[in-house]
Amino acid sequence: MNLPDDFAFTQGSLQDAADCPRRFELRYIKRLRYPAVEAAPALQFERRTRQGARFHKLVQQHLLGLPAETLARSLHDDPELADWWETFRKTGLAGLPEGRQAEIALQTHLGGRRLIAKYDLLALDAGGEAVIVDWKTWRRVPAQHYLESRLQTILYRYVLAKAGAHLYGGPIPPQKIRMVYCFVATGGERVSIDYSAAQLRADEDYLLNMIAEIDDAEQFPLTEDEARCRFCTYRSLCERGDAGLVDLLDEDEFEEEDFVLDFDQIAEIEF
Repeated sequence: MNLPDDFAFTQGSLQDAADCPRRFELRYIKRLRYPAVEAAPALQFERRTRQGARFHKLVQQHLLGLPAETLARSLHDDPELADWWETFRKTGLAGLPEGRQAEIALQTHLGGRRLIAKYDLLALDAGGEAVIVDWKTWRRVPAQHYLESRLQTILYRYVLAKAGAHLYGGPIPPQKIRMVYCFVATGGERVSIDYSAAQLRADEDYLLNMIAEIDDAEQFPLTEDEARCRFCTYRSLCERGDAGLVDLLDEDEFEEEDFVLDFDQIAEIEF
């Protein structure tokens, strides 16, 4: 067994394992700090990660009762964030069930491991829809099939189906679950992804296999997709790039289904 007994899988750790087993090993088993900075220019990268975190905090504060107008007045120092907030005010909660829980974490067990999902928003009506809402500050909207394949989508729907009964008033039928990605930097565009009992079973098998492979692995190979190495802070350890600065911000060089710069995932990493 490679991980401690109390290790809990999140969307970030699972996505790392899927993208590059070696990165998973370095980050979560060997727990190495980054030998390289995240991006160049570093200050611009830090600004964008702070913007994303600040936006999610604004949403949380609003859902806890602070008026949107009051929060808007605090954004005079960041016009881009102010635009995102205005987009949220106009479109963010439209058409969602009224029973809402912001920044809530749920967990379940699978294959002897804990799975944890932390949701931007759960909007649930007993007997009706159970909607997972995730706000993204990405600068473009990826293809739906890309989002469907992401471990965030797979994990979040599965954990809600298994662990959300106390919020819904009873077991949640998978067909009632829907995940909605909202892209506030592109005018509030949405991508909606449904669920089903068959998809839940497929996701459970997929997650079980991932967990077993990680626990039983004797080696953690590098990804064969070397384009991903350009975005990895461990690249110098794998002799796939220098430990100096790389430009993570020129997303137009990549197809969205190959790589989308997920600042939410990066911000999740803790040491």
